[in-house]
Amino acid sequence: MVKVLKNFNFGVLLGALLFFSTSCSIKDKQEQALSGNLTIRSARFIADGQINRINETENRTGEKLASISKSTPPLLIHGGKDFDFTTTVQSNASAAQTNGLKAASATSPLRAADVPLNNSIKFRLIFMKDGNSTPIYNEVLTADQDPNLRIAVNTAYHWYAISVNDQSTAPDIDGSGSIQGADLANRDFMFASGAITGQEGENYLDILFLRQMAAIELSLNTRGLFGGLMDNSVLSIGQGTGGSFSNIVQTGDFNIFNGTFANLRDADPLRGDQMQIVDNRWGNAEKIGRFFTASNTTIPANNLCVKLNALQITLDDNTIRTFAANTIVPIAHSNALNLTKGTLSSTSIRLIESGININGLIWARTNLIYDVNKLYGGSYSAGNSDAYRFRPNNNYAYANVNTEYWNFGTTVPSGTDYGSVDECRRVYPEGTWRLPQELNNPKEMTQLSQNTNRTVSMLQVADGYRYSIAWFGSQPANSAYPDNNLVLSFYGYRDANGNIQEIPSGSSNGTGTIQYRSNQFNTANNNNYVLYAQVNNGTYGNTSIIQTAPSLGTVIRCVRNVVNN
Repeated sequence: MVKVLKNFNFGVLLGALLFFSTSCSIKDKQEQALSGNLTIRSARFIADGQINRINETENRTGEKLASISKSTPPLLIHGGKDFDFTTTVQSNASAAQTNGLKAASATSPLRAADVPLNNSIKFRLIFMKDGNSTPIYNEVLTADQDPNLRIAVNTAYHWYAISVNDQSTAPDIDGSGSIQGADLANRDFMFASGAITGQEGENYLDILFLRQMAAIELSLNTRGLFGGLMDNSVLSIGQGTGGSFSNIVQTGDFNIFNGTFANLRDADPLRGDQMQIVDNRWGNAEKIGRFFTASNTTIPANNLCVKLNALQITLDDNTIRTFAANTIVPIAHSNALNLTKGTLSSTSIRLIESGININGLIWARTNLIYDVNKLYGGSYSAGNSDAYRFRPNNNYAYANVNTEYWNFGTTVPSGTDYGSVDECRRVYPEGTWRLPQELNNPKEMTQLSQNTNRTVSMLQVADGYRYSIAWFGSQPANSAYPDNNLVLSFYGYRDANGNIQEIPSGSSNGTGTIQYRSNQFNTANNNNYVLYAQVNNGTYGNTSIIQTAPSLGTVIRCVRNVVNN
């Protein structure tokens, strides 16, 4: 009897297990039949639109100068206290924008401007059931990665996709569905949203990211300052006139449910180390970066400006030149800029070393040198070479025999192609500088020779004694530069054998000459004209203009090709 009961109980238990197992299997199959896989079919974004040129302050002057090549006419240069500059502006911000928050779907074809999201870029995908603000799915993905997500058949969902065009992460939302502004500050924020109702089998999701910020691209070129931008330099972009400045780059908290920003506030400025090198040949001397702003702003014509909160340049001798803080560079543009989401504006600034003003003529601060390492190729090419440049300072007694003494009109200092080029015109940006004029009126070297508003000096420097004549400049004093006067020093000349002659630098009672070349060449006797003076046992003589053979190397001090605006 006991055995029968045991067998009965075992049978009941076995039957119950079989029943529950069958029930679970049926339930699982029913659930699978009532859900579908979610597959990301495409993840794309609206590429930057064509930038339309709306104005350019780097306009070419209509002045005709016979000695200027038509390919490199003089720039329209704006004068500043610390440096001079040229600017350009391009933008599509004046065109009407049609970007909305609606994402692409299987029934709305992708636009011609849509491009695939790079597989290395991260984005966050969030799913919520209709009428519910709690995510059932919230993960960071890449475009080639499918979410491990099944959705119920005949159930409505809202989805949201967030990206800052970054390879490492994508920002998250808080409990109210907002992305914090700190996570979006100066980021290329892209957003997509949509709705989907689950169906059996595969459910395909097409994501079309739309940019939610207005972008302003800034290119800063310091090649004309003869040095590279340091990483601790800081830049802001804003609007204002007459020295006023109001920041236009803002961030805010973005709510994914209504697709709007709230709590707008200023974003941090851009640092030099956050900018990218444009060309490895000159490295940090040209960098580019983007500002992203959440605010919809209209910039009136000629109100855009860049503030150089901090600007430091590393010079050829590895010294650092620090310019005045919070210098404002105005950007001329004849049309208003409507900065709305999805627009891209681009402005470029080329900084140019300021000069010394002597009776209205702007002289370079230091001598012209030739650096073959900055030729960037086998031969000179306009715009692609920095070989022709100015020395960092005047604090030396001996000029470099190989790089600083020039034969007349030669492409390299010791060349024999006499009279073939004005070396100063090759200083970047080309056409900005030229040789002092003596060939035609006004005879600029003669005028300088006759200018008595000057002083003489002998200064002991690291390599000897520097003998100089200094003409007093009328431009505002500038602490960024070691000299605010036109300092021309006694470096003698280089003879045909490559030896320096008539240099007084070895003694505090030295004897030697100053010889600076002009653009005049005497075709009758093949001589060129130079500014000349003697120092004899420490006593200075008068300045005059003399003729020397073109094969004798003399130093060069360039002058500005055109007067600043």
